[in-house]
Amino acid sequence: MKINAGLFLLACLVCGSAVAQLTLPGQAPDFEPKVGIDLRNLIVLTNPSFTDTLYPVNVNNWWGYMNQRGNLVVFPRYDWVDDFYDSLARAVLDGKTGYIKGNGDWILDPIYPYADRFQEGRAIVGDGEHFGFIEQSGKLLVPVRLDGALRFKDGLAAVMKDGLCGFINVAGDLEIPLRYTSARSFHEGFAAVSWPGPEGTPDRLGYINRRGRIAFSDTTGSVLELGDFHDGLARVRGGEKWGYLGRNWKLSINARFDDARDFTNGIAAVRIDKRWGFIDKRGRLVIQPIYDHADDLDDILVMVTLDGKIGYTNRIAKYGITPQFDTARPFFNNYARVGVEPAFAYITSNGKPVWDPRQAIKGFINKRSTERAAIRQSNRITHNRVVDPPAYREPTPVPYPPDHLYEEILPTPKK
Repeated sequence: MKINAGLFLLACLVCGSAVAQLTLPGQAPDFEPKVGIDLRNLIVLTNPSFTDTLYPVNVNNWWGYMNQRGNLVVFPRYDWVDDFYDSLARAVLDGKTGYIKGNGDWILDPIYPYADRFQEGRAIVGDGEHFGFIEQSGKLLVPVRLDGALRFKDGLAAVMKDGLCGFINVAGDLEIPLRYTSARSFHEGFAAVSWPGPEGTPDRLGYINRRGRIAFSDTTGSVLELGDFHDGLARVRGGEKWGYLGRNWKLSINARFDDARDFTNGIAAVRIDKRWGFIDKRGRLVIQPIYDHADDLDDILVMVTLDGKIGYTNRIAKYGITPQFDTARPFFNNYARVGVEPAFAYITSNGKPVWDPRQAIKGFINKRSTERAAIRQSNRITHNRVVDPPAYREPTPVPYPPDHLYEEILPTPKK
């Protein structure tokens, strides 16, 4: 068969070169959300291994957890659950948020109207208008009276009260006074802040160190936005263009991009005109700008969007998963969540489905024989049980945005 070389080259450019084709479709036309999923052969591991990694799953609009092998280990009984951070996960029941441990038991009862995930042993909680911090024991570290707060990073957390921002330490004490008009989290020893300029002039922008001392101040007035340091570089906007600032407080990569993201693992996504590509730390394009949007590179693949569909590529666009999903998240703990909410699936970096609730329409795979074989080889799993699935119910709104959309800036941007 004769191949048109031009068409082949175009296909490689559009799809990220020799990408892995995934059989799992981006949409689920055979999934009817008004019909309960029949999981009569649902298998629950009653004694999962303590080494299991847990992932949120949705069954009939109830949330629980599977392990890394795709086996259900926490029966779906919550309104919503999050990934695990600091050994605890947020869970919502009857509209209130609490925290659970790996077996699904409550460690902190669902009493919070708002609760963020734990980071560095502390979490932000709120009443809908004001915020505070708790420890993993549930002890209130900072009373719920702040106007805004960010997660702890490098031992400090940005807080806001009466229009001014400062930073507290892990003991809950104000370590850097409330004197900034905006603040970002600390990264690599520095935090981007702004403070009032001379009367009648715009706010000044710069970076402070952990002692609250100004390490860099823009005296020209040409800097309009500062990002966080990652891999020794921070994105910076002057006028309409973005570049990258080095730790010597000089431009390491000239401001020539229409938009830019942080460096992660040596590369950063940048936008040129209306398309996104990737540059290395010298500012050289390593992936041409062909995507509608691009995320940050994690340890496996980077999430990209092309023609309205989401997929994944590696750092040189030589391997990936063809853009085909309506919704997706970055890889986390080796798996990515893809599909159509709430009927999302999990896939590996080679595109293999680990959990796909849509197959339940045709009868969910009964894994009893597989698990019985595993039982003979492991003393950690004593037995499994076949249980009835939770009754179908109408979906409830997801209360919190995905973690990769978390914005580390005060005041919190208004949507």
